[in-house]
Amino acid sequence: MAAVPVSARDPRISALLSTRTPSGSVLAEGLWAHQCLLRADADIEVLVTCPDLLDPAARRLARDLTARARTAVEVSAKTYARIGRRTKASGLASLVRLRQWRAEDLPVDPGTRVLVADGIEYATNLGALIRVVDASGASALLITNRQARLEHPDVFTASRGTLLTTPVVDFGEPAAAAQWLLRSGFTIRLALPGAPGGFRTPADPTGPTAIVVGSEGRGVAAEWRSVPHEPVSIPMRGRADSLNVAVAAGVLLFG
Repeated sequence: MAAVPVSARDPRISALLSTRTPSGSVLAEGLWAHQCLLRADADIEVLVTCPDLLDPAARRLARDLTARARTAVEVSAKTYARIGRRTKASGLASLVRLRQWRAEDLPVDPGTRVLVADGIEYATNLGALIRVVDASGASALLITNRQARLEHPDVFTASRGTLLTTPVVDFGEPAAAAQWLLRSGFTIRLALPGAPGGFRTPADPTGPTAIVVGSEGRGVAAEWRSVPHEPVSIPMRGRADSLNVAVAAGVLLFG
């Protein structure tokens, strides 16, 4: 399939011109991002290339991507400037459909570990948490009281592309997530400042474990504190009284 030359008025690129990416999709830009798309066998809804901006490596990649995308179009440098959100235009942009994960899709066994992110406000933190889940070998990221949109381009970038392959389930309210976790036999460990349980305290080896982290400003929501849980903390031995939420999640998952 060859890319079709289009103008900015073409309805196939209208979603890429919007400042708000459509629900369930993410905007990927640049050579590295599109290499991630190929490795992850991503569902590319619309591939946009600008031949005038592509270097030789990007041209080769564009050929492979064109064969995989549902729709592939070419635009002028002027039109691409309206689509691109990076300082340096790469000539490669795609609208990618994210997989919609459900709790029922997640296998649960005694060794299963999941991370729960409650009230995360910043897209970069949400992306970094997804990256930590992937790096630690945890099974999934569960989200409650979400503030940042998964569709924000910074989530894709901060996750280093693992947004495409890491199960992410948005439960909405903490009660829904807690009910599923308890029904599935999870031990729930809440990250709480000054909690008596240290992060190195072993979790119950006979069942799955969920680690809950909250926003840096407000911490874990009160709803989580009302469910059966084990409080754990990371000792602060310097002047800082807290860690970035993704750093804290990494300590807890790897600890």
